[in-house]
Amino acid sequence: MKTNNRSVFRRPLIVLCLGMIMITTSCAGFAVGSNSDELLRLNDGVVEARNEDGDWVPVGGESTFELTGELEGIDPWKTAGVALVIHETTQIEEGLEVGDLVRVHGAILEDETWVAYSIELADEQTDPILILIGTVDSVDPWVVNGITLPVTDETDIQGDITPGMIVRVEILLLPDGTREVLRIAPLGELTETSGCATVIATVLSVNGNEIQFLGWPEPVTFGEDPQTENDDESGGGATISADQVVLAVVCVSVDGQIAVVQIIVLNTGDGGSEDGTSVDGEKVLVCHKPSKNPHTISIASAAVPAHLAHGDTLGVCP
Repeated sequence: MKTNNRSVFRRPLIVLCLGMIMITTSCAGFAVGSNSDELLRLNDGVVEARNEDGDWVPVGGESTFELTGELEGIDPWKTAGVALVIHETTQIEEGLEVGDLVRVHGAILEDETWVAYSIELADEQTDPILILIGTVDSVDPWVVNGITLPVTDETDIQGDITPGMIVRVEILLLPDGTREVLRIAPLGELTETSGCATVIATVLSVNGNEIQFLGWPEPVTFGEDPQTENDDESGGGATISADQVVLAVVCVSVDGQIAVVQIIVLNTGDGGSEDGTSVDGEKVLVCHKPSKNPHTISIASAAVPAHLAHGDTLGVCP
């Protein structure tokens, strides 16, 4: 297995999105270890962590999100019309004030609670954007992890997407509170393993035989001969490093600990091609819907042709 160890503490705040937990099994609840000091367990196909009160809570939800918008409240926390739940491990940049443009990463739980795992000042952006990563439940209508998407003829749907696939959804949050789905791009297939849990998580670090995911209270080990691969046609083992979003299969090992037995590196870049694969590219400003409710958005250069085909124009809106 190839790994690339590099520090993720390049700045005071970690700005990564936490992965989602997808229930893929019907196994009984398994506790990791038998003493009260253990912080992680696998329970009915869900990875749970012990909080400061000693209660077990899900590490993540069934969908991840990255939300960029105006900070509307701090007590309680609210961004771009979305109420956020904060817990003791949420990493919040100091000095945030109502009215600031912020970027939030977190997970949407099964009960539709939005849990924030990091909140920081965002780079300048004209309009609030919501990015979801989740599994497709249906394409007619479009539903991702129970969230119904208002897809229109102008939505850029990349590749042949079918239920069960993992997708990245880019959504524009409009001033009137409605949402416009700009793009849906496939990331990979859902892996199901009996007696285990499949999670999507962001890598914080890889050290030797251990990997630390954002939002998990402690690192987990790699199982014996773990499978690592890229979600593309390149083949061979994948290089696992910080900042990557991965699809990981975790199981209870013979010694009662949670272990990673398979990792697929998901290509979650902003760029896109005709076949739905992501590519690197510079950001470009375009005026979205210039003749009706215009909004300036920042997109990858590879996505420009699709937007221009829908009537968008290059540059900021007048």
